[in-house]
Amino acid sequence: MRYLLFTVLAFLLAGQLSMAWGANKQEKRLTKSTEVFQEIMDTPDKGIPIDLLARAACIGIIPSVKKFAFGFGGRHGAGYVLCRKNRGKGPWGPPSGFSMSGGSFGLQLGFSATDYVLLFMNLGGVEKLLGNKFTLGADASVSAGPVGRTVGAATDAQMSAKILGYSRSKGLFAGLALEGAVLKPSSGDNQSLYGRKISARELLLEGEIAPPASAEPLLQTLTQHSSLQTQTAPTVAKVTAIAQPAVATQATTGSISGTVSDSTGAVVSDAIITIRNVETGMSRTVATDAAGRYAAFQLEPGSYEGTAEAVGFQTVVRRQITLTDGHEAIMDITL
Repeated sequence: MRYLLFTVLAFLLAGQLSMAWGANKQEKRLTKSTEVFQEIMDTPDKGIPIDLLARAACIGIIPSVKKFAFGFGGRHGAGYVLCRKNRGKGPWGPPSGFSMSGGSFGLQLGFSATDYVLLFMNLGGVEKLLGNKFTLGADASVSAGPVGRTVGAATDAQMSAKILGYSRSKGLFAGLALEGAVLKPSSGDNQSLYGRKISARELLLEGEIAPPASAEPLLQTLTQHSSLQTQTAPTVAKVTAIAQPAVATQATTGSISGTVSDSTGAVVSDAIITIRNVETGMSRTVATDAAGRYAAFQLEPGSYEGTAEAVGFQTVVRRQITLTDGHEAIMDITL
């Protein structure tokens, strides 16, 4: 009887130790994911465009994917996918664990570690992601994502892709069409992170689960860098650092804002608005929110033109928008 009692206690203790170890492992991975994303966004003129982050329905961050090649090659890593609440339109929701794997063949030799970031531009790709096996490029179109502060250099293929891929290896960050990689939900990681069995669908699409405290730094970092207002922050910081009164500087800039709708009057969210100063060539790119609104701040006075693009609509160009000191020009667009 004593032996049986000892065995049960040992089993329970082992289970508790295993759960504690698993939770600690997830906390470290969340910390690493936060660091990777922050470092990528801090890369001068090479980060992920804020416009795209503001439009993305979900994001996948897979830090330090190990690639090995000793005769036959392969790769494996684990990280998280997070989706916006309210069907991709609200604030960032709780993370769900995912693994990444993929193989390669041929005579190879070596080992490396790469960080990956995936932007899911709509929930269509995420629905397929929730299956037992999701192959990038086969189950959803994937393109190398553009880099920079805005999406001004994005191609048509990039703008229409369901998923945009990025990678960082040995300090170099670039867009990458990660075709052939396999993503799978990790129920074990979720159980370790949340202390109970919970599906990726509950976390990513239903959005009613509260995120663990260890995920708060990642959520805050994502929120900070996916706000359209973030792109004006560096300019504001420079203005306030100048010895001259900030009010005098603010009076020399203006803003252009408005709404985008279709011919029926329905608002168009996720439309890309490029505002260009026809005299200086300077351009600013923003995206409409869930209510079809957009705004571009800290614009120099002058003559502007605006170009509106959205999937399924013809491109519309508005010209001869005059912006004066301290003025807010309204530019509503119908696609």
